Amino acid sequence: MAADRGRELCYEMLLKNAEQKTFSNLMLGSEDVTDFVRAAVYGTITYLIAIDHVIKHASGKDVSVMDPQTATIVRFGTWQLLFSDKVPAYAAISSSVDLAKKYCPRSSGFVNAVLRKVDALPKEQKDISSYKPNIACALKPEVFGIFKRDYGKDRALSIGKALLKVCDTTIRINPLKISKDSIMVELEREGFTVHEGHFIPEALSIIPQDGARIDKCKAYDEGDFFVQGEGAMLASIVADPKKGDKILDVCSAPGGKSTHMAQMVSDECEITSLDINESRLELIRENAARLGITSITAQRADSTNLKAALGTGKEYDIVLADVPCSGLGLMSGKPDIRHTISFERIKELLPKQAQILKNAAAFVKKGGTLIYSTCTLNREENENQVASFLADNPDFYADDITRFLPDRLIIDEKRKEDAEAGMITLLPDTDLCEGFFIARLKRR
Repeated sequence: MAADRGRELCYEMLLKNAEQKTFSNLMLGSEDVTDFVRAAVYGTITYLIAIDHVIKHASGKDVSVMDPQTATIVRFGTWQLLFSDKVPAYAAISSSVDLAKKYCPRSSGFVNAVLRKVDALPKEQKDISSYKPNIACALKPEVFGIFKRDYGKDRALSIGKALLKVCDTTIRINPLKISKDSIMVELEREGFTVHEGHFIPEALSIIPQDGARIDKCKAYDEGDFFVQGEGAMLASIVADPKKGDKILDVCSAPGGKSTHMAQMVSDECEITSLDINESRLELIRENAARLGITSITAQRADSTNLKAALGTGKEYDIVLADVPCSGLGLMSGKPDIRHTISFERIKELLPKQAQILKNAAAFVKKGGTLIYSTCTLNREENENQVASFLADNPDFYADDITRFLPDRLIIDEKRKEDAEAGMITLLPDTDLCEGFFIARLKRR
């Protein structure tokens, strides 16, 4: 039987991801694909570390010694056997053999044998939670080690398992154009199931039905909402912009926080949104225009050398530095991070983050606010960076953020203490959003 086109597309995308390191969200976002293709591509990439472990456990074959075509088919087939309750085992195996016959004919027998051994495993050995913790979370040992170091083994396991779950898409309502009630009705009419967000009033959680796509709907085109996680939204709330403020967003693209702050003050402020990449600056401009925001000026700048772009003498009421980071809090939606991040890469990021924070601070006026944020859960990139900065800059202090936080987020004494110290780390297992860190600092 010939391989079906949906599975061929899965194979092509997974091979491209493995060989060319093309990000899954870019591939899937550029094509109209079925729910199965989307689930299979995201699922295989998400669970890849666990999949490889189970393949070796079942067959004695290490995926790393297979040619890329064979490895891709075996991995895809194993995902179907372990994680897809809608695909019978015989269909997963036979369709994988069909793919092998088309793309690597000499390996079709090998693919059949390996997948049959995976299928023959006892039920408990098909459950990845029965393996060691990093395999149960489909994480590199070094990444799970970071979580274990910072949160303890049990909490690390809880966080890791939460990051395996595919989160619903979260959007931020644009009150400059539409009310919450109106957009909920409109989105339901366009084929989405809509729920309130978890802790941000202007957030909605949406689930597409019957092939509906966010970027193809009328409400998106008309600027009624912006796709953004609640953690990222909270950063703007903690920044607490006021009408008339001058605001600098030093790592701004695609403009989520800049546009949110503009919305919070009815577009009555001046925001300078910086990025080093011209194409990403155009994305900021496009998003601002779509949302009907006129207070944002997008400007090219290297955030590690802001004075070259901004000169000296400029001061801002709010400076927001959402710095490049390891992205460990985004792994549920961006599974490629599981495979691209490394301990060495994190070590490379640390001095850059410190430099951006130092440069951003130079533009905060007396009495002004400096926001440092990341989408990671690594304390070296979060609390430690803030502590080092405050130690070197006595003219800044951590500002209690308790007043900005919904009661739902003050979940325990540790969270309360962190908030009083000007910081919060949102965790996917308890806060039901992307992992995110925010610190609010003030200049004396």
